[in-house]
Amino acid sequence: MTSNNQLERLEATLFQLNELMQRHQEIALRRFKIASVDVEILRFLDTDGDQKMKDIGDRVKVKLSNLTNIVDNLENLKLVRRVNSKTDRRSIFVNITPKGKKLISEYNAYLRELTLRMSSEIKDEAFVTMLEGLEKISQVPVSEE
Repeated sequence: MTSNNQLERLEATLFQLNELMQRHQEIALRRFKIASVDVEILRFLDTDGDQKMKDIGDRVKVKLSNLTNIVDNLENLKLVRRVNSKTDRRSIFVNITPKGKKLISEYNAYLRELTLRMSSEIKDEAFVTMLEGLEKISQVPVSEE
């Protein structure tokens, strides 16, 4: 049974983690000049290849109307480009440019350095326990009630 004290500690820790993530996003915005949704899109394109706008919107949970502006901005920064489908003239794909690949590679290196610093603060067994706990927490459904 979880005590009230443990629940309060969890709530406080979740708020601290949220603040940490917001600070991380602010640092990434200043350092890489793109927002977290832009990073998410670039990482998706880098790992999964060319994508239709609808698939990108589904992945990053952004409405198509908002996504168009985001992709326009990424295209203006020369991080992505739109290309017509060779098989269906009505379909347009978005792909990552070499400049976008370079940026996401630098971002991933920054993120790896950050996670290495975090993991160095925690003993191996505690790190595995923490990781398993965070994975479980991230799977808990959120209720809007």
